[in-house]
Amino acid sequence: MSGLAGLLERALDEPGADDATEERILDAALAEVAERGTAGATMDDFARRAGVGRMTVFRRFGGKDALIERLILRELRRFLAGVDARLAGIEDPGERVVEAFLACLRAGTGHPLMARLARLEPGITLERLARGSPSPLEVGRAFVAARLRAQGDPDADAAADVLVRLAATYVLLPGTVVDVHDEASARAFAERTLAPIGARRTGGL
Repeated sequence: MSGLAGLLERALDEPGADDATEERILDAALAEVAERGTAGATMDDFARRAGVGRMTVFRRFGGKDALIERLILRELRRFLAGVDARLAGIEDPGERVVEAFLACLRAGTGHPLMARLARLEPGITLERLARGSPSPLEVGRAFVAARLRAQGDPDADAAADVLVRLAATYVLLPGTVVDVHDEASARAFAERTLAPIGARRTGGL
């Protein structure tokens, strides 16, 4: 338990939040990747848009892959904070899972970074989500597991792993059974298949 809590606390404690230069570089990287994709954007592009020297970007982040991973983690932290705020007024555990799943789908089409990556680089993005210490997938799992555990889920870690990996797959590799662009259809799917996972209780199903 303590390891999971430490992972989540470390991951959600936004590194560099007090460093205006790093935040400016990450903002520049977000804009460049949204326009060009991860393959087309370069460290020179990030530096130019951020108004800093190329070596400053390398000193801060080491290389493009590390910078992109840091950017994805930052945007994930912000996304999870938004999910928490959105779910604050929802009491039913199953409905909370449904709304979180729908929020993931909306991010896949509406967020400037994720929409681009989901459309043009889904496979590479899945790989990136599994990289890092912690990886974005681990952060998402820890976040969901903590909330399921608070609801009394008897197997919160396994349930969270299923939910997070499903959400990532439907965002990046949508199939034909569920129309992820039709919110009514996606909601019906989530209510049938995902809500029961969130609704479990110790001593219950």
